[in-house]
Amino acid sequence: MRKGLRPDLAVQSFSHGIKHLIDKTEGAKQRMNLQLKNLPLNEELIQTVLRWENDPAISPFITPHYDEESELPLVTVEGVRESLSNPDKRNYFICVDDKPVGVASIIRNFPALLKNDGKTAWLGIYIGEPDWRSKGIGKTVMALYEEECRSLGYQRIELGVFSHNAGAIRLYERSGFTQIGVIPHFTYSQGQWRDDIRMEKIILTNLG
Repeated sequence: MRKGLRPDLAVQSFSHGIKHLIDKTEGAKQRMNLQLKNLPLNEELIQTVLRWENDPAISPFITPHYDEESELPLVTVEGVRESLSNPDKRNYFICVDDKPVGVASIIRNFPALLKNDGKTAWLGIYIGEPDWRSKGIGKTVMALYEEECRSLGYQRIELGVFSHNAGAIRLYERSGFTQIGVIPHFTYSQGQWRDDIRMEKIILTNLG
C-alpha cells in the first residue's frame, strides 16, 4: 500500500468469473484467463493507471475536454489516486493471466446519470495496455461487468460514449446497449466538437 493512502480506500477484494479465451495473435491457440480483479492500491498500480490515462491513443476517448483553444490536460497522480479511492466507485482491474491491462468501474450516484434511482450503475471502462486493444476481449469484459452489477443488486447500466469512438459504440451495441439520448458538442477532440451518446441496458427485469 502506498504511504499515506488509507488501507480502507481499497475497495473490497473481488476476483471471480474466469473466462477462458483463445489467443490467436501469434497463430498459436494459447489458453488464457480473463478476470475482473480488485487489487490493493500501491504505487505501481497508480503509475500504471496514470500511464494509461495519459496515453494519447485513448485519452481523447475517455477524458472530456471543454476548451478548443488548449490541449487536453494531462491526468495527475493525485487525480488518479482520487479516482481510485472514490467511495462511490468500485474499481476493478481487467486482468489477463493476472496481469492488469485495463480498468472497469461500477459507479453509483454518478452526477451524469439520466436516471439516478439507486438501482443504476454508471459504466467506466477502458483497455489501457496497447497490446490488448482491438484483441476481442471487450465483449467478455462486458459480460463479466454485467455479472458483477447483477450480484450487487443493480438493475440497469448506463454509460456515455463520445461520438467519435466508433469501436466502443459497436461493442456496446453488440453487448445489448441501446441509445437513450445525445448531449451535443460535449467534448472537443481531434479538431472538432463531439457529442456524448448516452446508452443503457436493463439487466434485471423486475424494475420498480
